[in-house]
Amino acid sequence: MEILPAVPERALNAHLWARHPEDWYVEESWVDRRLFEDEPFEGSICDPACGLGRIVEAARAAGYNEVRGEDKVRRSMFCDRIADFLSDEPRDQRPDNICCNPPFGLAREFVVRARKIARRKVAMILPLSWISGDRRSRWLEQTFPRRVLIITPRPSMPPGPVILAGLKARGGRTDFAWYIWEKNHSGEPSFGWLRRSP
Repeated sequence: MEILPAVPERALNAHLWARHPEDWYVEESWVDRRLFEDEPFEGSICDPACGLGRIVEAARAAGYNEVRGEDKVRRSMFCDRIADFLSDEPRDQRPDNICCNPPFGLAREFVVRARKIARRKVAMILPLSWISGDRRSRWLEQTFPRRVLIITPRPSMPPGPVILAGLKARGGRTDFAWYIWEKNHSGEPSFGWLRRSP
């Protein structure tokens, strides 16, 4: 019998789940589907923190054939390889594109490494507040993202065990965006909205 991970507890009348110890949070499926409808990619796609595999699944559904998922823990059938993105070397050739919902506490490190590894584009789900916070925005400005797609309506992103337990997630309180970097791009990013219904 399969034993599901324990669901993090939350206080009565609270809308926020307790923080997952590995910062594993799951975006709503439409967030990934809409990325691949709105942003074109060429070549291979890798999600190095694939979790339940929603990005991998959406990329394949969009017609991309060379898609793989990796993670430190195999949490779904979409994980092709167990690997620590920040310390393990790529298994074979570097992917053309990296698309990821990174662990929040390691998001900056994921961006830095992904931009070194990916041959074409990097797309990361990150808090929208990175644009306005002084320290993060100064760092972000030096990385030259090509595009920032503000995700609307605000998606709910609960810890993975909440989804595995079959609980309905709603009422997200953090604004997110897809930040997209492209090799050799410099200059100001363009801003747009990624809406659940185009």
